[in-house]
Amino acid sequence: MSASNSQGIHTLLEAEKEASSIVEQARAYRVKRLRDARTEAAKDISELQARKNSELADIQQKSVNQTELTESIQRDTDEKLAAIRSQFEQSKQQAVAKLVEAVSSASAGQ
Repeated sequence: MSASNSQGIHTLLEAEKEASSIVEQARAYRVKRLRDARTEAAKDISELQARKNSELADIQQKSVNQTELTESIQRDTDEKLAAIRSQFEQSKQQAVAKLVEAVSSASAGQ
């Protein structure tokens, strides 16, 4: 009976070792999967960050271009307004003189 008991204990010990080995393999596989997932997540985050940084740079460049365009339009407008004011100042005296002449000739004609 002792031989069969010994054999049963030996079988149980072997089964326990095998179960322990399976559990260890499962843990190692889980750890590997977690590392792989972290690595993949870090890669995804890095790619997303690079893409968002690129989009930000594009937006900033467009903003700079828009600011330059606005400043250019403002300069053109200011120059044209200055030219119109200059022409007005030059023509103002002639216009007043013609109006006075027209009123004077109309009054004299009555």
